[in-house]
Amino acid sequence: MRLRSFFGLLFAVGVAFVAAYHVKLNGELLDQRFWLGEELSIPLWGAILGAFLAGFLPVAVTLVVDTLRHELALRRERRRRREDESLEATYRRAVDLQADGQLGLSAQELEAYLAGRPESFAGLLRYGSILRGLGRQAEAVEVHRRASTLYPLSIAVLYQLAEDYAAKGDDEVAREIRGRIVRDLPGAGLEVLKRRRAEAIGRREWQEASALHERITEMLNQSGDTSALVQESGLALGLEYQRGVLLLEGDRPAEAADVFRRLLGRESRFLPARIMLGEAELLAGSEEEAIATWRAAYLETGSPVFLQRIEDHFIEGEEPLRAIETLRGLIAEAQNDLLPRFYLGRLYYRLEMHDEAGRVLGGITDRIRSSPTYHYLLGRIHERRHDLARAVESYQACLNQLELGSAEYVCSVCKESYGDWRDFCARCRTWNSVELNFEEERLSAEELGVQPTPVWGAFEDSGEILLSTLQSSREG
Repeated sequence: MRLRSFFGLLFAVGVAFVAAYHVKLNGELLDQRFWLGEELSIPLWGAILGAFLAGFLPVAVTLVVDTLRHELALRRERRRRREDESLEATYRRAVDLQADGQLGLSAQELEAYLAGRPESFAGLLRYGSILRGLGRQAEAVEVHRRASTLYPLSIAVLYQLAEDYAAKGDDEVAREIRGRIVRDLPGAGLEVLKRRRAEAIGRREWQEASALHERITEMLNQSGDTSALVQESGLALGLEYQRGVLLLEGDRPAEAADVFRRLLGRESRFLPARIMLGEAELLAGSEEEAIATWRAAYLETGSPVFLQRIEDHFIEGEEPLRAIETLRGLIAEAQNDLLPRFYLGRLYYRLEMHDEAGRVLGGITDRIRSSPTYHYLLGRIHERRHDLARAVESYQACLNQLELGSAEYVCSVCKESYGDWRDFCARCRTWNSVELNFEEERLSAEELGVQPTPVWGAFEDSGEILLSTLQSSREG
């Protein structure tokens, strides 16, 4: 018994005792008649009791009714709370089972959860996605369509519905749903625009990709997502580069050169922009400036693409002596002259100047540890000079560096190398994927003096290998 109830009961007993005592003292008075009319009377104590009941009963009844109503409400609230807790526990079990990979059991738990909460936004979204994961795409579509009816402006529901139709193979319907997100929901559709941009880049439709990129950047600016903007900056450089290429193809070399110079002002190691800047200068009639651009680019980056372009330019113009002079000049200026010497020797070979080629290439033998191409080229030169013994020696070195006699194996999925055959690749966890590798070894970029350059584009930055993507690229 509560302390308050005890004192209340004690007070009631005291009141009853006091009342009984006073009734005993005033018994004669209370027995006197209280006249209600000329001929109708009742004892005085009856009149007092009637008056008391007339004032007390309505209040007492009201209190009793309110108390009962309150108790019933509390019971309903407790029952509702227990049901809510049970449903929340069911939902948590579904989430845990999904995280554990038990999608079938997770779907069963969500069915029970939605039976109690048929309009649950989170429940409908998750249930539909799990059904899609189980391969029950038609059921997933129905669940997400129901969610779309309940929440017609939900972006998440529309994305899930598009994924359902894509999983069913109805790509046109999926594309239309994604288009609806962009068309009907202002400020939404960032993922749709990124998807469209990726498709445009894949088709090499650079103008469309650039227009989509501008819309994506505007949305990211409005959201204040600075980290995403930083990630997008590299792709912006690539698309700006393609705009310069389009200007160059449209015979507007001056405008194209301005684009390439702006890009190089932001990133001097952007090799394609340097190559195309030289092309723009060539198209504008400034051959010397183009050669100077490529020479400076090689001296700064060490990339052989500039040596190749210089050589090709002079060979196409039937000016082999200028090509030789330019490569000799680069040998004198470069901090690491291995690549210019190799290209000069190869150029001599192309010009059938075999003695000069052999002399130049023979001078760098000690500096090349592993280059099958080098030894093959040297073998061809010895063969042309009818020095068959040295030709055989060079060809043998080429074969040794290709390691055709040793069984080096590589995983066809993730490209992990092994010294012997394996039935299982530990890196990507696949069977039957380790095959004989026929790829040749090459000199490292550091040994050649090539400087590292940034790589830009639309790619995942998680660093994880997507097995499905690798497998699709293998099949392609």
